[in-house]
Amino acid sequence: MNRSAPDGPGQTGDGPGGPLARPAAGPGTAVVGLGEEPDMLVQDFSLRHASWAVLNPLMLKLVRYDDAWRPWPELAERIPSVDNGDRRTLDDGRVEVRWRLRRGIRWHDGAPVTAHDALFTHELLTATPPPYPHHTVIAAISEMFVPRGDDHTLVVRYRADEPFAPYEEWGTVLPRHLLADAGLHDAGVREGHPFLRAPVFHGPFRFAEWKQGDRITLTAAGPHPAGSPHLQRIEFRFYPGPAELRAAALAGDVDVTDLTGFDTDDAAALDAAGDALSVHRTPSLTWEHIDINLDDPVLGRREVRHALAHGIDRREIADGPHGGRHPIADSWLPPRHPAAADVVRYPYDPDWAEALLDKAGLRRGSDGLRVGPDGQPLELDLLTTRPASPGGRWTASATRAEAARIVAAQLRRVGVRVRVRALPSDEAFPLIRRRRFPHLAMFAWSMGLETTGYLMWHSSKVPNDDEWYGINVSGWRCEENDRLLDALIEEHRLERRYELMRRQQRLWAEELPSLPLYFPVSVTTAKRRLRGIRPVGVFGCYATWNSWEWHWAADAEAM
Repeated sequence: MNRSAPDGPGQTGDGPGGPLARPAAGPGTAVVGLGEEPDMLVQDFSLRHASWAVLNPLMLKLVRYDDAWRPWPELAERIPSVDNGDRRTLDDGRVEVRWRLRRGIRWHDGAPVTAHDALFTHELLTATPPPYPHHTVIAAISEMFVPRGDDHTLVVRYRADEPFAPYEEWGTVLPRHLLADAGLHDAGVREGHPFLRAPVFHGPFRFAEWKQGDRITLTAAGPHPAGSPHLQRIEFRFYPGPAELRAAALAGDVDVTDLTGFDTDDAAALDAAGDALSVHRTPSLTWEHIDINLDDPVLGRREVRHALAHGIDRREIADGPHGGRHPIADSWLPPRHPAAADVVRYPYDPDWAEALLDKAGLRRGSDGLRVGPDGQPLELDLLTTRPASPGGRWTASATRAEAARIVAAQLRRVGVRVRVRALPSDEAFPLIRRRRFPHLAMFAWSMGLETTGYLMWHSSKVPNDDEWYGINVSGWRCEENDRLLDALIEEHRLERRYELMRRQQRLWAEELPSLPLYFPVSVTTAKRRLRGIRPVGVFGCYATWNSWEWHWAADAEAM
């Protein structure tokens, strides 16, 4: 792993000739420091954010989102819609989406990119045994084909009984001419295949080298649909944690940082580095929350959930171990989202929490802790995550376990005993995803801007051993909510979908199947002389999303 010397007086060098005022590896290169290393470089099989961050410059996606959270077509010529005729509902209830790929796009080996490559990718994933990230969406595709005589149009038809799928990403575009006979559907073959660690794609940068545990290097490949890259190289360097990444940023060893895990102390140290370093605090679509297992008879009562919400001081959590400056969550969408709603709020009010618990028949015993009418104590288990060992499959906040202990202390003040169980993320997430926690689970969902809420809250998406893709891990079953979500995914017009999402959030906030905490602000950095850095703060949209625009300012421009 790369490791920089700890920062200290005189080491940041932010003067005219200091390391923060010049490129880490020369004017033709940008060095990106990540707090995680990819496991592979094929999105369809990877669950690591770092893989997607490295892939952003390597490959084009059909549609991306910019820093204003607006969708824009990249590999596609336009975004399919009812108005342009590329999205429609067939007589049999299936949704048809027609993708028109840009002409003139080539793989990095010179072969043309066509719709047949997208069709091949679907065929590969269909043959791949689950689970993998989008396997349920792939299974929801009824048919996919390339119309005769039009190699740049792809028609996707979705099963009528899986109406959520047209709003989800179904996969990337892989090269048929390189992988058609590779057998990547077999996990054993996939594990050792060189493409996953030295891929050929179609983005503005091409893969050059991967030194495991150290760095990945990309080189300029040619024009992006929105412009030619200014840089000749992008180099990704990997660091084992926020402290090492912060030291690298302060020493000038990296030009950009992402997936940082930086907290308030890190941000303050970076702010103090001088004008040569920009510290970006980007509102995110990551939702920290506590899911409630509604199968528990006590937690299944709405007044008890309301009491827990009033008994938790979310501001103390957001300002404490998680670093502060994070927007408090009142629902599962942040205020910045175009579908955000004005919902009922649950301010910190321990007196009201006590009154609600009393009303629910959960009175304090002789030891001050709550007991039910049957005399049984109210004791709740809170499962949360702590970082796994390096190389683990899942990532987790380094401070979440401490935040869980704060929650436990707050609820203890209103008479509720909470036992915190913090497991390595590789152990905790499989339990959470399959609802194998008795009471509470504290973690975060990282959402994309295409989210509708269907997978998170529809009763058909309560996960079990068969339903891996559904993430309604609270087990919320509500007929009115299902009706809203059913209407939502049948509605093709964006503004109407947003209005249905607002109605769903208002109902959600009244029922409170989960306890919202806050939306973490993503803290990243960039040297000021490196222009074009526009963080997005959304899952799948990392700092590298517009890397073809990055360029180093000349000395006179940088003044």
